[in-house]
Amino acid sequence: MSILKTRVSISEIEEFLKKSFSVDIQNIEILKGGEISQAFSFMSNSNNFVIKVRKVRKRFRKADPFGKEIIISKIAIKNNTQIPIPKIIKYGLFKETKKDKFIYSIVTKAPGSFVHLFPKEKTHLVDESLVDVLVQIHSIDVSKTKGYGNWEKWNKAKFKSMQEHVLDVLERQKIHTNERYSSGIFEEDLYLQGSAKIKELVKFCSSKRHLVHADYGYDNVLADNDGNVTAVYDWEHAIFGDFVYDIAWLDFWGFRDENTYSNLYCKKYKDSNLLDFENYEERLLCYKLYIGMTAAGFFSESNQEDKYLEAKQRVLSLLIF
Repeated sequence: MSILKTRVSISEIEEFLKKSFSVDIQNIEILKGGEISQAFSFMSNSNNFVIKVRKVRKRFRKADPFGKEIIISKIAIKNNTQIPIPKIIKYGLFKETKKDKFIYSIVTKAPGSFVHLFPKEKTHLVDESLVDVLVQIHSIDVSKTKGYGNWEKWNKAKFKSMQEHVLDVLERQKIHTNERYSSGIFEEDLYLQGSAKIKELVKFCSSKRHLVHADYGYDNVLADNDGNVTAVYDWEHAIFGDFVYDIAWLDFWGFRDENTYSNLYCKKYKDSNLLDFENYEERLLCYKLYIGMTAAGFFSESNQEDKYLEAKQRVLSLLIF
């Protein structure tokens, strides 16, 4: 298990909810999934909710992940899209000690199951809906915003291009590699090979800007038994940039055949005037490698050797192309 995973007990959650909301709380259950946050479902006044708690890592202390989700929810409604974003009821400080800070959010619980819990033989049922909701995300109007990469306020992101965003993350990853190399998990050769190929491909990144979820995968999407997406969670990593990044993420982390989602997305929406499919394959490969490299770094930092080795093998297989 990740050493970065937030650990909170059911009794702590129950005490917090009763003290903070003075309402009847029932059926508190731990929800599986998530590399950092810990989520619980519960009932109150016959309504279903989810509370998510996460320890804030030192270098992200100034970030406001749940506030960002509220911004996107309002923007999605304003754009009249069909993106199912569960309503955040409340968020804020869960607890704070001399050493650690924990934040929380409470959202309405959507019907359905996380896609990663679907039996493998039924995962194909959600393919169409996953792609259709993703294109709704990419259709949100960002014309009044500026920049590329991560943003805290809707109006502006930090970088002048998608290339700058990708290369900045690689450079910041390099800063932490000495510690990872010394731990014996993250291998310098993997970083050098992967980053070299990414630097070769990054010139193909599109200059057209879209809202990108940047964590759109099986762990953050709910669907009903018919395969219809009912909720999209975890928008804290959302960026402005190349929409192909989301497709690469879905293909990288999905349980389907290689390029299932990139092929489906391209087939359905290639004729759209809003989307740029030039150098599509090169961009996909660039972002898949980028995702694999950042995953390897995270699994190294969180001391998850098995997952690190999986990410490593995925990167090495992509370097063959």
